[in-house]
Amino acid sequence: MAKEFSDDNPFRVHGIVHDEFFTNRVAELGKIVRALREPGAKLLVYGPRRMGKTSALVRAIEQHETEGGLAFLADVSTATTLIDIANRILDAAVRAVGKRWRDSISDFVSRIGISLTLKPEPGSGLVLPSLDVGLRSAALEEQRHSLAQTLDAINVLAGDRKTTLGVVLDEFQEINRFGGDSAEWHLRGIIQHHQHVSYVLAGSQAHIIERMLDQGRAFYGLADHLHFGPIDPEHLARWIEERLTGAGVTASGVGAAIVSAVGPRTRDIVLVARECFDNRVAAGSATDVDVRVAVDNVVANQAALLESVWMGFSALQQNVLRAVAADTDGLTTAASMRKYGLASSGSATNAATALMNGGHLLKAATSTGYAFDSPFLRRWVQLNTLADVGVRTV
Repeated sequence: MAKEFSDDNPFRVHGIVHDEFFTNRVAELGKIVRALREPGAKLLVYGPRRMGKTSALVRAIEQHETEGGLAFLADVSTATTLIDIANRILDAAVRAVGKRWRDSISDFVSRIGISLTLKPEPGSGLVLPSLDVGLRSAALEEQRHSLAQTLDAINVLAGDRKTTLGVVLDEFQEINRFGGDSAEWHLRGIIQHHQHVSYVLAGSQAHIIERMLDQGRAFYGLADHLHFGPIDPEHLARWIEERLTGAGVTASGVGAAIVSAVGPRTRDIVLVARECFDNRVAAGSATDVDVRVAVDNVVANQAALLESVWMGFSALQQNVLRAVAADTDGLTTAASMRKYGLASSGSATNAATALMNGGHLLKAATSTGYAFDSPFLRRWVQLNTLADVGVRTV
């Protein structure tokens, strides 16, 4: 049964975080808002998952619009074709434009010049267009043309209105799936000539984005860069304690303990703070011992998912994860290879590389040279699998 959280919990982790549930990111917000204002600007925002990047993008759009600007966000992370990407952009654009430029929607749609379906949306009064579903199976070149037509029409619309329209593409690196280097060059070719649109291209797959930025690659020299890293740990620790104390839970030192135990991903930290509040609101106080309990409770709440993830790994990968979770010896030392059943240093390294490519491990300054992306998967491995190799966990 899913755990029910208190309605007055001072922490939020689901969806986009707004208002007092959002903290810091002043410098990042400033740079994003400035990019949205500037005609023809290109800003690339990238960093690891679960840092609060999407919430910051939405907050920047809201700030930009309170200052009189207009922008929208299209999340293309679930796209399986270029037509899906075009449709996400088209839908978000019409919703944004419809707030102020309702009289321009029909002209905008007609400029796209591609077969569309139109569907009225009850409540908003908008008629939402989408590219013909048959285009999803069209040749790649035809799909690229459709995407170009959609973005070109947005640029023309903004030009007609003598303004700048901000376009935020979240998880834009997914474009790489639809043709690799050539897909990246195609997107560059579309957006580099648009002077009435400001583009904020955001993504969380750093290894793909960093390759895109290499000299000789499509996005080299095209955009300003904003690396979206961890929030200052001292600030985050203070904010956690202020939120806990303000909600009735005395918590000296708890914020720092949470950041130390879980960091550096913002969502992971806030998830544990949220659990800690629910565990201790009745008592009215919390200590670092309660932080350890909160972490294990989060792991217990996610146990079915974490076990499913574990079962998806090969036996060799599972043994590598055991070694990284224990972190007592180097991954390829004789002691580790014997204890964890690693056939050879080469196979262990290859398994670790596969786990990195899958988003489960990261390079780190640890005994093994690796760390878990998820602190909760790490703890689950410690609690449930290290006994198999005679390693005791606390």
